Amino acid sequence: MKTLIALTALVLIVAVNAQYVPIKTECCEKYYQNSIPAHTVKSSVLAFARCRLNAYVFTTPNGKYCVNPKYKWVQEIHAKLKTQRGNRPRRP
Repeated sequence: MKTLIALTALVLIVAVNAQYVPIKTECCEKYYQNSIPAHTVKSSVLAFARCRLNAYVFTTPNGKYCVNPKYKWVQEIHAKLKTQRGNRPRRP
């Protein structure tokens, strides 16, 4: 009986804490206008679905850059990363 009560309490604590986990969203306010050298881009993530601006967030050693997915150079870098890692872009 004590085990059942302890297990129920643990489940309740986990359920309550799960409600307060911060949700990571990456939204872009504007596009980075210059091209980024492909060899510096370490990852590519789609901006959060509810963001105003449709963008990829490219991560480089110098920081994160919001880029327009319609640009050919962006599509090429994204395709290269997708091929290298064999995965699809993820949404935060």
